[in-house]
Amino acid sequence: MKRRWIPFVFAFLLPLMVLLPYKAAADVNDQATKLLLHKFNGTILDFDASRIIWKANDKVLWLYNRTDGSQIKVYDGTGSTFIISAAKLSAQGIVYDLNNEPWMDIPYVSLVYSWKNGQTVKIANDDSLYDIRRNGNIVRLGLHTVDLTTGQTRVPGFDRADFLADGSMIYTAPSAPGSAFSLYQSFPDGTVDMLASPSNKLASKWYGSTLGYYGPLSDGKNIVYRELMVKNNYSEMVWALRLRNADQTVTTLSVNPNIIGRYYPNESYRINNGWVAYIEYDKEIKRKVVNVRSPEGTVKRVFESPFWWSWRYAPLSIDELGPDGTVAFTFNDKTYLYYTKANKTVSIQRSPAMFQYREQVLGGPGDSEYRVGAWYLQAKDSLYAVRF
Repeated sequence: MKRRWIPFVFAFLLPLMVLLPYKAAADVNDQATKLLLHKFNGTILDFDASRIIWKANDKVLWLYNRTDGSQIKVYDGTGSTFIISAAKLSAQGIVYDLNNEPWMDIPYVSLVYSWKNGQTVKIANDDSLYDIRRNGNIVRLGLHTVDLTTGQTRVPGFDRADFLADGSMIYTAPSAPGSAFSLYQSFPDGTVDMLASPSNKLASKWYGSTLGYYGPLSDGKNIVYRELMVKNNYSEMVWALRLRNADQTVTTLSVNPNIIGRYYPNESYRINNGWVAYIEYDKEIKRKVVNVRSPEGTVKRVFESPFWWSWRYAPLSIDELGPDGTVAFTFNDKTYLYYTKANKTVSIQRSPAMFQYREQVLGGPGDSEYRVGAWYLQAKDSLYAVRF
């Protein structure tokens, strides 16, 4: 099936409403235009080209139709001891996570539900909602995944799983003879292949930490993941970020000291359409930086944290990565949108607002598909279209 990607097409996405320019908290060097699309008396949790889910006072969950302006109440926990901690759009409905009120004593309770056409089904106890993959049909939880079309559950091993275009699952799990984590591929028919074993063969743990692979992410063809390993004759423990291409060649993108702090998928690295955005500790300048690698292997430095921040604690995270390498990231109290092809930052906003990218798949002639993409600015209660 042929697929074509059309970048930054907004006209069909904008509802028939008065569009107001966004000015609040914009940096003086901001070169992007923000147009107000929607505003709610609550918090936006997720959105796509036609839907928005938002919550009021952590108790009531709404599904808003961007096409006609109507909305449906999905959940009302008013008077209960539960709050809505997370919610994501699925292909045909919503998946949401309920937790205890913060003031409540243990035991801690986390319940995950799937809602579709007014019907609600519990899909997990004592688990947490992280993401929805595979065209909105696979729910990725902390301990397992759930296929919303079949109800099938799969345990992905130690770490959260991701998926390739053929439906196979990529995950990490302990391997013999020790307990270090290897990288696996589980196919739809149930067969499993080991893609990579840990680099360190003499030890599976080091100072209480399990060595091996963590946090795999995929764009459907390529896989990026990190490895906790020791080097220099077992004197130094580091995180190595690796990229496995569709032809099974492996490239090391960066090597960071273990004490760099949090180094997690979707926060410290992302992959989309062969592009990889990742945070790296640059030893020469002693700072955290953001790099973007093209599908051809060219690496571009797009941000360096200020020298006055301790490199261990510099509050830097990657928020989004577009299919052309455009990257959104947050440092401290500002969120940035960097247009990689133009080699410049086109917008800077005050966090907690974040830049988000969304695609819609449209049918074309024959069996072809068109993927239409757009950038947005998501504030707590508002959603803006972004043009640059």
